[in-house]
Formats: sequence, C-alpha cells, structure tokens
Amino acid sequence: MSQAFAQIAAGLVLGYSLAVPPGPMNALIASWALKGFRHGVAVGAGAMTADFIFMLLTLLLYEEVLAAVSSRYVAVIYLAGSFFLLYIAYKIALSKPPDAGARGASERAVKGYLLGLSLGLANPYQLGWWLTVGLSSISSFGLYWALGLFSAIAAWITSFPAAVRAGWRLNSRGTWLAIKAFSVTTLAAFGGYFVFLSVKTLI
Repeated sequence: MSQAFAQIAAGLVLGYSLAVPPGPMNALIASWALKGFRHGVAVGAGAMTADFIFMLLTLLLYEEVLAAVSSRYVAVIYLAGSFFLLYIAYKIALSKPPDAGARGASERAVKGYLLGLSLGLANPYQLGWWLTVGLSSISSFGLYWALGLFSAIAAWITSFPAAVRAGWRLNSRGTWLAIKAFSVTTLAAFGGYFVFLSVKTLI
C-alpha cells in the first residue's frame, strides 16, 4: 500500500508540473473560462481526454507510433499544430467580451471540449511527452502513477477556471483584457515556434 501511495504521489507531482506552467492549453482554458466556469473545465477535460488517448497509444502501439513520429512526417505534425494554434490565436484576438446572459451555454461547453481535445491531439509536444517522459514513468512506477497524474490534471482544470472566474467577478474588463493578451501571445508564440521546428526538421 505504501508503494502505491508513493507512485500516486510521484504522479501528482509530475502532473502538476505538466499542467500548471503557461502554455497553449492553459491559454485556451483561460480564454474559455471567461465565458463561464463550465466552459473552462470543458476545454481542460478535452485536453485530459487527449492525454488519455496518447497514454493508450504509447502503451499499445509504442513501436508503430515511435516509427511514425521519427519519420519525415514529424514536420507535417509540427506544421499542422502551428496552423491550428495560430488560427485559435486569431479567433481570440477578434473576440469580444463574453456576454454573461448569452444562450446556448451547454452547446458552447461541448464546443470547448471538442476544441480542447483537438488542440491536445494536434499538439506535437503532448504526443512527444507521452512517448518519452510518460512512457518511461508509467513503465517505472506502474498504473498508480497514472492515477496520480490524471488526478493532478483534473484538479488543475477545475481550480484554474475557478481562479479565472474569481478575477472576472473582481474586474471583468481588466481580467478579459489580461487573459486575451496572454492567450493570443502564448498561442501565437507556440504556433510560430512550431513553424520554426517544421522548417528546421525539413532542412
């Protein structure tokens, strides 16, 4: 039992170190959390689903996935991910402050989930993380480590949108402008970086 707790603790630590730092997914979660708490959680749940899919792929099809990622098609993966990130940055840049009384909240939450899932699946780093750190960790620590990892991610994708909503209630316009600037800058920066990696890979 003590070994299981140690594995869960290791997964929690790595999960928070993976989920908390600023990046494309947190930028997207913050942007959607301005629409409502459930919207931010929905985006995070989509991203967590992508992580679960990647975990299954690395466990079941490790050799095949590794061969594909190691081929020339890695440039295409980087390029596709970059265009997706730049498109999201463009849409957020054009967005207006959310209307608290707008209808269709459940539909938007579903859209947020699908967007988070799509961004997670299109993110080369997310796949690369599971092929390297994720696979080696789950091989060393076992399934209890995965339980700790996903528990940390689940805690973050609920607490982070809650913090964004708290800021929105204190100063809605200031929070909207700050998160809009953060989201556009972060997504555009990562998108540009993926373009650079794609060109570098082809050269």
